[in-house]
Amino acid sequence: MNSKKFLSVGVVVLALCSCTGNNNDAYQQQVPVTQEQPVQAAPVDSTTAQPQAAAPAATAQTLPEAITTFLKQHFPNATITGVEPDQDHGGLEYDVYLNDGTELDFDANNQWETIECRAKAVPATFIPKAIATYVKGNYQLPIVKIHKEHFGYEIELSNGLDLNFDHSGQFMGMDD
Repeated sequence: MNSKKFLSVGVVVLALCSCTGNNNDAYQQQVPVTQEQPVQAAPVDSTTAQPQAAAPAATAQTLPEAITTFLKQHFPNATITGVEPDQDHGGLEYDVYLNDGTELDFDANNQWETIECRAKAVPATFIPKAIATYVKGNYQLPIVKIHKEHFGYEIELSNGLDLNFDHSGQFMGMDD
């Protein structure tokens, strides 16, 4: 008697499976599939909530003269491989990428904010003497990133350690 129940349940399950199986193939073929393209909204000025004009496409040739002069002076053997303009902070800022892996961020006044060297140490000309002396005496590791902050400087050592210094170059502490 148990085998008849088992057989009955099997028939019911089989019937249900065939009813809900792949019989919707015809329906799927009738519905066209389209891929949505991403929509890029115009940037919005956060102070007025009005759309901003898009930043012009930037190239090495369209960089301000102050930035190109700076690059020629401090990175004479490097080539610009990319430029990204940024208008988020009320003026046109630039991120500049060099062929040696260096990335430089410039503010709206064309002054450097961040210098990050991936394959070498940040050139000593950018590191205040007090910071260089402290790092040499306490860590003896190359500085691979320097960033100007409102409190002074944040530097990153080649081992990933972040150190903070005030404007006069006095050590303030570490970041995690």
